Amino acid sequence: MNRFDGLARWAWSVLVVCTLAFALGGCEGDDGNDGAAGAAGAAGAPGTDGTDGTDGQACWDLNGNGLADLATEDINGDGVVDVADCGAGTADAIAAAKIESCATCHDDVGTAGHQAEYNKYTDANTLAVEITSFTSVVNGADFDVTLQFDVTQDGAPYIDPVGMAPSVESQSYYIVEYDDAAGEWYNPAGGFAASLSSANASSNGDGSYTLVQTLSYDPLAFTGGALVMKLLDGELNIEDSQAGKRIHMYAETAPDSFDIGNVGNYESVANVQGCIDCHGAPYRKHGQYDATVAGVPDFTHCKACHNNSSSGGHQEWQHMVDNPLAWATGVALTPEEETLYAYDRTLVNDVHMSHAMEFPYPQSMASCTTCHEGKLVDVLDDSNFTAQTCKSCHPVRGIDAWPEDAGTTLEGAYAQPHRAPPLEYLWTVLNVQGFHDPTQDCTICHKPAVDGGVAPLFADYHNGYDATIYDAAGQRYADLNTVSIDNVSLAGNLLTINFSANNAAIVPEVLVSLYGWDSKQFIVGSHERDGNAACSGFRPGCQMEYVPESSGGSATPVWTEDSASVPGDWMVTVDFAALQLSKTDDIPTLIANGDVTMAEINIAPELDVGGTDVVLTAAEMTFDLGGSVVVADYFKGANATVDITKCNACHDALASSFHAGSGRGGDSIVVCKNCHTTTFPGSHLEMASRSIDSYVHAIHSFQPFDLGDVDVADPVEVARTEMHTGHTFPNFTIKNCEGCHVAGTFNVPDQAKSMPGVLSASDDVPDRNVGTVAETVTGPASRACGGCHRADMLAEDAAGDLASFNAHTEAFGTFVENDDEDSVVFGVIDKIMSMFE
Repeated sequence: MNRFDGLARWAWSVLVVCTLAFALGGCEGDDGNDGAAGAAGAAGAPGTDGTDGTDGQACWDLNGNGLADLATEDINGDGVVDVADCGAGTADAIAAAKIESCATCHDDVGTAGHQAEYNKYTDANTLAVEITSFTSVVNGADFDVTLQFDVTQDGAPYIDPVGMAPSVESQSYYIVEYDDAAGEWYNPAGGFAASLSSANASSNGDGSYTLVQTLSYDPLAFTGGALVMKLLDGELNIEDSQAGKRIHMYAETAPDSFDIGNVGNYESVANVQGCIDCHGAPYRKHGQYDATVAGVPDFTHCKACHNNSSSGGHQEWQHMVDNPLAWATGVALTPEEETLYAYDRTLVNDVHMSHAMEFPYPQSMASCTTCHEGKLVDVLDDSNFTAQTCKSCHPVRGIDAWPEDAGTTLEGAYAQPHRAPPLEYLWTVLNVQGFHDPTQDCTICHKPAVDGGVAPLFADYHNGYDATIYDAAGQRYADLNTVSIDNVSLAGNLLTINFSANNAAIVPEVLVSLYGWDSKQFIVGSHERDGNAACSGFRPGCQMEYVPESSGGSATPVWTEDSASVPGDWMVTVDFAALQLSKTDDIPTLIANGDVTMAEINIAPELDVGGTDVVLTAAEMTFDLGGSVVVADYFKGANATVDITKCNACHDALASSFHAGSGRGGDSIVVCKNCHTTTFPGSHLEMASRSIDSYVHAIHSFQPFDLGDVDVADPVEVARTEMHTGHTFPNFTIKNCEGCHVAGTFNVPDQAKSMPGVLSASDDVPDRNVGTVAETVTGPASRACGGCHRADMLAEDAAGDLASFNAHTEAFGTFVENDDEDSVVFGVIDKIMSMFE
C-alpha cells in the first residue's frame, strides 16, 4: 500500500458517514408537515463502562507500520520518531492538496497567449514602404526637399482613408550624414526632417505619398549619408510591468532607406548577429528600429540618433558607478563631473555604457567577441585607445567602490562583482596613477615602439575574450578539455561509474540524483545532506556528490574509489544503502516501491588555468536502474523543454558570471537541477522555489535577490534594487517563451511529469503592502508560471493581485502552508504523484 491509499480510504469513510448523517436527519409526512412529537420514553438501564479510547494522532500513519512516516526527526526528544513528533496541521495540509486544474482554463496560454503576442513582432510584415524618389531643389538660401514613397499592405496599395499620410501609428524619416574620411556619422546642421504626419505630407490617392519640406541644407550634396524612414503600426500589448518607456514593439515595422553618396563604404565593426543572439531576430533597437535594412549598411537606422552630432544624454550611467552615493541621493553633477562624464551620443558609447553600467549584462564586458566576432583586429586597433572608449565601460574614479588608501583591493562599501574596474584603481595597481588623466590622449605613450611608444598597446590589455571561457587564441576551454562517462553498472545497491578526461589536470565532481515518479525533477538531488554522523558538515561525499581522492577529494562512507583509478581515468562506486536520508524513505526503499526508477549521472569538471577556474562542460547520462541501461533523451535532447544553446547565446557559457564561475553547464539544464530541485524553497528569492523553472522565471523577470536584506537606510542599496526591478527580458518582453524554451513546451506543465514543490516565505520588508506569506507547498504550474507573475506583483507591491493569485492557486490546485517543513512537502509529493502510478 502506498502512502496515499490510507489517506484516500479515510477521506472516503468520512464522506460516507457525512452522507448517511444527512440522509437520516428526518423525514417529512405525506402532507408535507412535520409529524407531532411522540411521548417521552422511559429511562433506559445504565450502560456498561466503555473501553478506553486510543490516543489521538497528531498526524497520519499512512503506510500502516505504526510509526509516523511523515515525521523527519525526534522533535520531542523521547528517542523515538513517532506520531508525537508530527505537527498537528500536517495531515490537514496534505489532505488539502490536490492536482492543479490550470490546463482546464489556461490550456494554451503560453502558445496562444504569450508567444502568439510576441510572434506578431517576428512574423513577416504585411505593411511595406518603398522610397521611389528623393529630390532637392534650390529655393533662395534654402532647399525644397521632396520625398515620394509607396505604401502597400498585403501587396496591395495602402490608401489612407482620410487622404493624408498613412494612418499608421508612427511615421517618420531622418537624414544622417556619413563622413567617410573620419568614419563618423552626423545629423546635418539643419536638424532632422519632419514626421510624415505633418501638414506638408499628402496622399496621392493610389497608395503613393508625397512629403515636401524646406531645409536649410542640401541633403543630396553630402559625400555620404542616408535618408532613413520607418512606418510602425499595431503596437503590441507586452504587459511587462518592468518595460521601460524606451521600449515599444509593433506588429508591423516597415523601414526603407535612400543612400546618399559613398555611404556604402561604411562597414560597422559590430555584428547584428551579436545583437540577435541576446535580443532575438529580427533585431530592432528599442523594439522598433531595424538594424538591418536593405540598401544601406547595417546599423544605419540606429545612426540617425546615435552619432557624433550631439552629447550623450545619460551621464547618470557613469554617475551611478563612479559616485554611487551621490547618484542614489540625487546630488547634482559638479562642474568637474559634467566634464568627466561628457560623451558623444554614438552607438558604441550608448551600447557600452548601458550594458556595462545600467543593465545586468550576463557576460563579461571584456568579451568583445560577443558583438565584434571576426572584427577584433579593427576593434582593438590603437586608434580606439582613447579615454572615451575606456570610459564607455570603466568608471573613472569608482568612489566608494574601492578604498583608495588600500591601494589594490576592490572591497569598498559599494563595490560590485563583474563590473569593469575603475580606471584610477587600475592606474594605482600599476603604480602609474601620478601621470594618468582621463582627459589625456592615451596614444601619446600607448603606441608601437617603432612610432615612439613606451607603453602597452590596446590589445595587450584586452584580447577580446573572456578569460574564464576562452584561451588567448579565442578557443573555448570547454572544447579543449572534455570529460566523458564511459560505463555505468548497478549491482544491488552499488552503482559503479567509469569516467575519463582528456586532461589529467581536470578535477571531476560526480553528481548522482534520482528522478521521482518518472517526472523531470529529482526526489533526491545530489545536493541532499546525509544524516550519517560520520558525514558532519556540508561537503561532497556527504551527499551523492564526490570528488575522487586521486584528484584531491576526501574519503566518505557513501563513496569509494577503485584503487586502479588515476587522474584522467576514474572508477568510483556509490552505495545507495549508505546514504542516510532524513526527508524520504531510504534509496533502496524508494527504488523497491517504484518511486524511483532512474538516476541522473553527471560529471562536473573543474580546471585551474593560471589561477583562474575556467568554464568547462559537464558530461550527462540518464540511467535506468531497473534495466541497467542508458536512457536517451530523458527530458533532454529531442525531449528537452529548454534549449541550452539559447541560454548560452546570451550568457556565452552558463554560470561563467555566477556560482563563482563554476560553469557547470552541460548539453542541457539537467546539471543545474542537481541543486535546483522543487523540494527546497528559494534561498535568495522570496515566494519562489529553488527549482530551476521557478528560479529562472523569477530571475529573468528581475525579481531582486535577498530583498529582506536590503538596508532601507542605505540609499545606494535601495536605488540599485529599484533599478534592478525596472529591467526587462532582453527580448523586450518575457512573453517570448521561445527565447529559452523548445517549441511545444510553452504551456502549463504536465502534472504527471512535474512534481509539486515548496515556495519560500515572503521577506520582511518595511513599509510594504505585501504582508507576510508563509512558506508554502504548491503545484508545478503555480511554481513555474508563478515565477514570472509573482515577480511582477512583488515589483509593483500589488498585494491584492498577489493574494488573488495565491487564492486562485489554492482553489484550483495546491497552496498549503509548509508548517511542518519536510513532512508537508514530501507528503504532498507522495500524495499527488502517487495518483499517476
